[in-house]
Amino acid sequence: MAKTAILMPYPSLQEMAESLISRYPRLTPMCVEYVQTPQIHARAKSLEEKGCEIIIARGLQARIAREAVIIPVIEMRASTQELETMAMELKNRLPAGQEPPRMAIIGFFNMFHSTERFNELLGIDLKVYTATNIDQYSLLVDRAQEDGCLGVIGGEVVCRRAAELGMAHCFLSMGEESVREALESASLVGYSIDLIKHSNAEMGTMLDHTFTGIMQADSGGTVRRANRTCYQLLGRSTSELVGVPALSLIPGLTAEELDAVLKEGREIEASVIEINRTSVLMNIAPVLVDDQIDGAIFTFQEGKRVSEMDIRLRQEMVRRGYVAKYSFKQVSSRNTDYAALLARAKKLSKHSEPVLLYGESGVGKGILAQCMHNESLHRHGAFITVDCSIWHPEDLDGILFGRYGSRKDGELSLVEQARGGTLYLRQVELLSMETQYKLLLLTRGQYMRNGSSRAEAIDARLIISTEANLKEKALAGAFRKDLYYILSALKLNVPALRQRREDLPALFNQCLEDWQNRFKRRLRVSPDCVDFLCGYDWPGNLDQLSSLCQRLVLLCDKRAVDEDTARQALTEMDIHAAALAADGTPAPDPRAEELMALLNRHHGSREKAAAELGISKTTLWRRMRKYGISKDLMME
Repeated sequence: MAKTAILMPYPSLQEMAESLISRYPRLTPMCVEYVQTPQIHARAKSLEEKGCEIIIARGLQARIAREAVIIPVIEMRASTQELETMAMELKNRLPAGQEPPRMAIIGFFNMFHSTERFNELLGIDLKVYTATNIDQYSLLVDRAQEDGCLGVIGGEVVCRRAAELGMAHCFLSMGEESVREALESASLVGYSIDLIKHSNAEMGTMLDHTFTGIMQADSGGTVRRANRTCYQLLGRSTSELVGVPALSLIPGLTAEELDAVLKEGREIEASVIEINRTSVLMNIAPVLVDDQIDGAIFTFQEGKRVSEMDIRLRQEMVRRGYVAKYSFKQVSSRNTDYAALLARAKKLSKHSEPVLLYGESGVGKGILAQCMHNESLHRHGAFITVDCSIWHPEDLDGILFGRYGSRKDGELSLVEQARGGTLYLRQVELLSMETQYKLLLLTRGQYMRNGSSRAEAIDARLIISTEANLKEKALAGAFRKDLYYILSALKLNVPALRQRREDLPALFNQCLEDWQNRFKRRLRVSPDCVDFLCGYDWPGNLDQLSSLCQRLVLLCDKRAVDEDTARQALTEMDIHAAALAADGTPAPDPRAEELMALLNRHHGSREKAAAELGISKTTLWRRMRKYGISKDLMME
């Protein structure tokens, strides 16, 4: 169990965390305490020195803690539901006259979840302003007022400045759901750390019983780890060995020999070299992962007991809490086209080239990206998701490629944090032209940090997703053509739910089960309800399906859910729901006309019609009854 510290900026959040931490058995609480911001840096360092493995913190405190330590820092964010409640509360307090009412949310980028659908669902015009330090808060409130915002959501400094300007304001508070989400994320990271500990223990047992010097290098020839015998043999400390090119460490080793191992997969056996006036027998063997060369193992003359690997190197592989949850083992399909897409995605995962995922909102592009990361050679690194739609282009450029002057302060950009892992960019078409150029370099393995005069090599996997037609945008001059050509080379078109209806029963059952487990409430769903949902087009795809299941579990008065209940729920929550006729009766359903045409084509044969639809005759009969179709109504 991972040793966890929870540092909260308010006593109320501390009390809430204390009441919930016992529900997460993978976390061993070292402390749950209220800490003021000026003390957070020293407290985080102290906890790390005492063996803490995960820190949970909020907002500015999380950012300070992340800069102070190398262990994972889980950032507690205001949940989407909490933000929605605050936005509606503020909307009701705004003066009438502006439609939709414009408001702002101001804070650090790590303080809240995505708000991309708020405008559509809540009938507001929400602007997001992100700060890089607390001194910017007042200026951002002024900027929001200049931009026409009538009210703001933010912390104490934001609300105080808004009050001075006479603007409506709402304090950015966090409740139990935010604390739960942070603890759940920490639990996932804790599980990863437990796996690493287990692997470390196994590796240590093997290395403790060998008397051979062992050193591992990556595919570029850079040393990643070694045992004590190797340190002693080469006369170097950990800092002088790890991260250094192997070629510069081993006397007599030539670039041609190392290239033969790393590029051609050859082995070097029983090569005699001299280290510190001592003859050493050296072997070098390539590390093959799925027939791809992923590095090399160097073995030297026998030595004494091998030490455990540095736990800090292992912790760094967790990459500060960025974890991908899904794998291809959890995703399957009865639809032949989507199953083929999953097979192609799994095949592409083995390579490091950038992949473009194209499809409607909510089709599962993010899930597919996580699966590809966990199947790739970068699976032990970070999985960092960036939604380009929620940041101002200037802020986004700084978040991705660093802020001017921040490197001297030790601040890492998200691209740098993705080194050795995967960077997943959503809605890439919203990047500015300047940032698109830097992304172009990144597809070529080059990183151009803001403020730097030259690019540096970087190993980070890129997965891109979009709902936009990048070809049309490239032709219109809104997207770089050279970047489009690179991204379109390995493009996967992710189908909408209506294009793979075979999967809908399983997806609905799984989604409903998840919400039932979360809220401890069970429902019974009738067959006609499932038939209705399978025939629905789901314009919102998985997001809409999840929202429906959540609504049914929370708001359904009865434990039994039939077609009418599901239809009513969709009508109330779906902007795409069918309209009513002028007399108040439901408008004609085009699916009824399609079913009538199918039955007419088969001269009223229910057996043939059911076979074409891939359903039973009983299910077909239920649909006929639902749409009021009888044999008398069909053409002969």
